[in-house]
Amino acid sequence: MQDLQSLLKLLIQSPVDFVLVGGFAAVLHGCNQTTRDIDICILHSPEQVRLLRDVLRPHRPRHRMKEGNPPFLAGPEDLSKAQDFYLVTDLGVLDIVERVEGVGRYFDVLQNSEEIEMYGGACRIIGIDDLIKSKKRLGRHRDLVTVMELEAILAEKKK
Repeated sequence: MQDLQSLLKLLIQSPVDFVLVGGFAAVLHGCNQTTRDIDICILHSPEQVRLLRDVLRPHRPRHRMKEGNPPFLAGPEDLSKAQDFYLVTDLGVLDIVERVEGVGRYFDVLQNSEEIEMYGGACRIIGIDDLIKSKKRLGRHRDLVTVMELEAILAEKKK
């Protein structure tokens, strides 16, 4: 059973530098959709990946796209190399990206992000314009539906 809210709360209250991107960010911008995972863009460094591993440790993080779902807690990965991690945890699915399509890496995403208060902490979420760019670039049907809704929300805000 997924508990994405608890997973997001855990991340917000952690020392990991991230920006919330993807479907959950769209929901926080006002979209009326459901999401089955949390997507974050991290400051990719060996230290940040180690922090992330420590934060997730009690929730048994495993690579969901690698054969046998090996644990994320330690591994042969060269943490100095930028890479994405697609995980499943006891709290739910977490996608960790070092780059957002159409926007760029962590500092590019951070530049136009917004800070909101949630779960007793500050959470950075991708800016609505950058989220629209990213979803358009991805071009999947569900992303284009989200783009239409985000553009309507943006138009309403500008009124």
